[in-house]
Amino acid sequence: MISFAEGGVTKLRREFKRVLEASEAKAVCTRLSQELGGVLPPPTRIVSVYFDKPGFPLTHRALSTPEDCLKVRTKEYSPDVGAAGRARVVLEVKRERNGLTQKRRVWVPRAELGRAIRGGVSLLPLIAGGSLSPVLAVTYRRHVYQVSQEWRVTVDRDIGFHFVSPELALSPMALTVERLGMPAWEDSRVVLEVKHLGAELPEWLSALNPGGPAAYSKFAEGMARVHAFASGGVGVVGG
Repeated sequence: MISFAEGGVTKLRREFKRVLEASEAKAVCTRLSQELGGVLPPPTRIVSVYFDKPGFPLTHRALSTPEDCLKVRTKEYSPDVGAAGRARVVLEVKRERNGLTQKRRVWVPRAELGRAIRGGVSLLPLIAGGSLSPVLAVTYRRHVYQVSQEWRVTVDRDIGFHFVSPELALSPMALTVERLGMPAWEDSRVVLEVKHLGAELPEWLSALNPGGPAAYSKFAEGMARVHAFASGGVGVVGG
């Protein structure tokens, strides 16, 4: 069984994204299912919370230099097959630089998340200092297509951007779509992301690479939509 969340393609990789309309996404997903022998992977519901410091330096960096930015976030998965009945999140620092993505991740029981964000996780020294606060929640439905450890494709639908309070974000209870309530903004498009370790991709999949800076960032998109930050042209369309 391939471990989606903890393999090498998660920790250090190259990636590209495409924003698709529903009809385009359907055709691509059909091809991806064929790569898996006709299998359609079951969806996972993900709730992610992004954090920033006073003055929003991480937001400004994600909007102005998407090719060189840093993101701090938590993720919760439903279903979470490794939870063993305990509410938990994965706390993640993601650095993107010139097409190369590196992640540091640690699983944290929900009851200990507040302490971890305040700098109690030695695995993630970049968050030390205790000045991080939750600024955005993002919900979406994800299908993961992975044939090998060398490359993976994720397809995200039903993307919603939410205001989130520290009380909700750091609660000992699992943060669900129902607890967040209606999103402040919904994105009807589909976000496809190809993540690989430099291995040769199928030709048709490589052809989807738009080249250039990142085509979409949930963090940048959400902060522009929910908090009215100027987008700088990162994945934000009119309307």
